[in-house]
Amino acid sequence: MKLDVVTQEGARVKGMDVSEVILPGIVGEMGILPGHKAMIMGLGVGPMIVQGPSGEERFALSGGFVEVLDDHISVLSETCERAADIDIERARRKLEEATAALAASNPGEGEAYNVLAASVLKATTRLAVAGATPPTTH
Repeated sequence: MKLDVVTQEGARVKGMDVSEVILPGIVGEMGILPGHKAMIMGLGVGPMIVQGPSGEERFALSGGFVEVLDDHISVLSETCERAADIDIERARRKLEEATAALAASNPGEGEAYNVLAASVLKATTRLAVAGATPPTTH
């Protein structure tokens, strides 16, 4: 199978040979293997795990859509970062900031609260994909 991932910054993955892709679907994790039925589905925030000829590779995704057609997987996402490209210290700082802001807000604030909760999830995903632990809270 071939995998393409496109973000607003351009192609992040182009024509990667893969044998399996695990994605963060909006209703849970989903796996795509060769011969998968054609589909289009929404994606949530979470890790994308790719099995290829050189082994497993991990990416942090921030929502979007996946289309599977024949043996071609196309992912459109807000962001996509390879584990090796994630700045762990920056992700830890972002998580601390987002967690503090979320703790100071409340669910009654509607969309503002949801944006903060999403920021926490994105930073947590980035750290998990990079194989790092979240910062300790005091």
